[in-house]
Amino acid sequence: MPHLDSQSLHLTAPGQSVTLNQLVFNKGGAPVVYLQAGIHADEYPAMAALERLRVRLEALESAGQLIGEIRLVPIANPAGLTQFIQGHHLGRYEADSGQNFNRGYPVLAADLAQRVAPNLGGSQKENDRVIRSAIVELANRQQAASLNDEHKAQLFRWACDADYVLDVHCDDQALAHLYASKRAQHDLKPLAQALQLDVVMLADDSGGASFDEAAPGLWAAMAQHFPQHPIGVGCRGCTIELRGQQDVSPELAQKDADGLVAFLGHIGALTGIEPIARYDHLTCDLEAVDLLPAPVAGLIHWHAKLGDAIEPGQTVAEIWPLGQMHGETLCTPVLARNAGVLMTRVSRPYARAGETLVKIAGHDPLTWRSGYLLGD
Repeated sequence: MPHLDSQSLHLTAPGQSVTLNQLVFNKGGAPVVYLQAGIHADEYPAMAALERLRVRLEALESAGQLIGEIRLVPIANPAGLTQFIQGHHLGRYEADSGQNFNRGYPVLAADLAQRVAPNLGGSQKENDRVIRSAIVELANRQQAASLNDEHKAQLFRWACDADYVLDVHCDDQALAHLYASKRAQHDLKPLAQALQLDVVMLADDSGGASFDEAAPGLWAAMAQHFPQHPIGVGCRGCTIELRGQQDVSPELAQKDADGLVAFLGHIGALTGIEPIARYDHLTCDLEAVDLLPAPVAGLIHWHAKLGDAIEPGQTVAEIWPLGQMHGETLCTPVLARNAGVLMTRVSRPYARAGETLVKIAGHDPLTWRSGYLLGD
């Protein structure tokens, strides 16, 4: 049976706490894989998939097929699951601070470099051990001044020394897709195939200090800071987007869990698992993905659907303005700015001016995409 690690978060109202639960399978095994679901608490397909994965892992453990240590957090944001305001679930942002639950994780590169510098040498294996140990020490020293910070610090502590960090999400309406670093691209390509993802987006630093980049980014920073020393990839992190928020069913959850099991078998965390079948997908830099905004506010009439091939200048939607006092309704077209595949779109039929309506993933980097590459 897996070991249950429960941590209470206390920086809330007096006499109250929030409990985070982690299930650890085959503690002490290798490689170490950390998986969490629903850091944005309304990501229902993600939590469904990890619930089904838990059942599969229990059976695989009983059958003696676990080789690696697998850390599973099926509900990464129990506090966010309670954030219903007049019937609407607000899972993306903490209601108190307004902060995105998936931004602002610990940034420790400067402290880590100072700590490891005297102990690095010519052995990659020893350098990796020194860096991993120092990351754990720094993670355990994190002090929190709010419930939001305490929550993020605890998740980081659980994940920071893993070989793989798989952060499972969903979008609004979307094709299944993946965000990963260029350093980890080779190691995570089989994951995209196992989960039959349609788009893989690559960036070594997408901005915002999101969870999936917190630990892997430290390894990238050390490799850049100490080019004279051999340093491994260390931690391979990614964000998995399991289609759209409404895509919840036992069949889809089982399919996703089976894909994760196939990947765990591929990396040697499980034994006796069938090999991953080929599945073609688009791979592009995150700078080649346009976040196309609504030019005006109003009702949305879609001209394009998920998976459509889009050309520059193509009308992907029209915005119908509200409140005209006379004459025909004058609609405003929403015109694509790049060529690519329409990979996400909003589900609500009303657009606010400036909000991202769709994401179009192409091949060529876009001149207006730099710096902070994620939508908030």
